[in-house]
Amino acid sequence: MLFSFCAASVFSFVLNNCYSKGSEYHLAETTISKNFNSQQLKLKTIILSSRKKQLSSDETNESIMSLMDLSSAHFTSQALHTFTQLGIADMIGDEIVSLEEICSFVGPRTNVDAMTRTLRLLVSANILEYVSSDNNLSDYFRLSNTGALLQTQVEGQPSMASGVRHWMEKPLWNAWLHLPEYIQGPQQQQNLQSNAKSERDMNPDPFERSNGQSSDYYYNAESHPDSLQHANDFVRFISDAEIESIVSCLDWSQYASKKILDVGGYNGKVLDKIALKYSHVDFNSMKSLDLPHVIQGIKEKPEHIELIGGNILNPSSVPYADVILMKHFLDRCMWNEVETIKILQTCHDKLPNNGQLILAEAVIPDFSQARELNRIEVALDALYMLVGRERQRTESEWKALASKSGFMIKEIIRTNSVSCSLIVLIKCHDNNNE
Repeated sequence: MLFSFCAASVFSFVLNNCYSKGSEYHLAETTISKNFNSQQLKLKTIILSSRKKQLSSDETNESIMSLMDLSSAHFTSQALHTFTQLGIADMIGDEIVSLEEICSFVGPRTNVDAMTRTLRLLVSANILEYVSSDNNLSDYFRLSNTGALLQTQVEGQPSMASGVRHWMEKPLWNAWLHLPEYIQGPQQQQNLQSNAKSERDMNPDPFERSNGQSSDYYYNAESHPDSLQHANDFVRFISDAEIESIVSCLDWSQYASKKILDVGGYNGKVLDKIALKYSHVDFNSMKSLDLPHVIQGIKEKPEHIELIGGNILNPSSVPYADVILMKHFLDRCMWNEVETIKILQTCHDKLPNNGQLILAEAVIPDFSQARELNRIEVALDALYMLVGRERQRTESEWKALASKSGFMIKEIIRTNSVSCSLIVLIKCHDNNNE
């Protein structure tokens, strides 16, 4: 192997800061001490990057197809966005329609060639099903089960249409182009105290870089009403799916005769859904706790749920319960780590020894557990990063939080909602501690 003069001049330096196994130097495993300066790190990177991973012919061919599939995924995403924006799913409904009928619906000057190629792509993605005809004079299509969820206003059936519009429209889509700079961070080191700039000011998130303002300000009824509508509709879609998962993925009848408290439960909607499904179960009580002014502002109150004002940071205002439920109440965007532990400790104090704390939260996999199976959870966390939202916790992080607050995880129930697992915590007892 040939090295440039620059690389050769530092090669001995790098070798002195790594260890060998036999005749091979494992540069990638070198521990970098804190007193290395940036130039040394840069030179070390040069040496590391010169050691390329070589694939066999079979490995190359297999990996090319995988990489082509992965890097072209956005072709299908944008075709899906077009399909949804034009309202074609609602036009097809439960019918079998021809290419000509679809083009006529879109408009008198429809680009038939572009439509044909887009529909073919969506057939390959199982959004549409191709229906052969006897005369072969036209192409016919119907919605697949997946494509059916792109319809809107179907009674009793959720719709992903707003989610597709929200994810694929320009504000979020263009934000991905600014991810490299966001990852690189500020190019010039500054003293935060001296210029009173926050880390976010110095390194705005990709959405703000792309749109000139944060997502909190961008999505408003005055300037971007359509974008706001898509975002709100999708939030409702996610929330409804989460509530349904909480109700259906846990056997709440096991808590018969128990006192159940939903912390941050607002109008008691989650507990009300549980009460309706388990109407045959006699719960001791079902209470929803939220801030006093929030409770006072609720106009429609559920019949079987007691709404109480209180503050989880003020333990004296929190009632005792046998089971405490919290849905997305411990998000990092709401509390720092110290406050989170304090909240958990308050829950610990309000539960009996055999009580349970149920957290309805996202649980993203640790690196060792990241698989295609849980890719959507990881992807959603990346989306939150795009708008500057704090990352979701991994299973090991939830275990650490539980341990610091006197709990241990009994089980984690994966639900039908990718953004909501049920983390069941029980109290640690002396014989469980090391």
